[in-house]
Amino acid sequence: MAKSENNEVMYGARGKVGNLLVFKNFGDGKTIISKIPRRKDNPVYSETQQIAKERFKEGVMYARGASLDPILSAFYKPFTKPGASVYNMALADFCKLPEIKSISTEHYQGNVGGYITIKAIDSFKIVTVRVLISKPDGVLIETGIAEHVPNSLNWMYTSEVANQDLLGTVVKVQVFDTPGNLSELTTTISL
Repeated sequence: MAKSENNEVMYGARGKVGNLLVFKNFGDGKTIISKIPRRKDNPVYSETQQIAKERFKEGVMYARGASLDPILSAFYKPFTKPGASVYNMALADFCKLPEIKSISTEHYQGNVGGYITIKAIDSFKIVTVRVLISKPDGVLIETGIAEHVPNSLNWMYTSEVANQDLLGTVVKVQVFDTPGNLSELTTTISL
């Protein structure tokens, strides 16, 4: 692969040259010259590759829609850099799931008003953090939406239902980002 910068002969060149080279232009004035990629006639994909291909197709559809949606377009616009577009940012957001770094149950003792702290990150924005608290046998005690702690990566959920049997209580956290991607993490309270 070769790069061509400020070359008057190659300026604006793009496309295929015979069956040898491909010229690709980028928004920052650079031209990339590479060999034509070779593709198999009848590729066989593993199940994991099929899932990745389907997810990428969904991401492309989301990115196209985000480019046309005035609200989503305005959201992604500040993240764009030279050579990138709203479409690129939306696709990147779709392809990367939010991440739950930690769940702290230190201040949850089963009392109303106790709280659970969740540390979560995303490349762009976390929209919702849902907390589900259940007994060891799976019976739901309570569920609700955590509030974002300003100027931090933390979210706080305040308990609204008393839980007398704290030992073995299961806390499940669900984090959603702008494209609707879901990440989950579960912890069990042990004294």
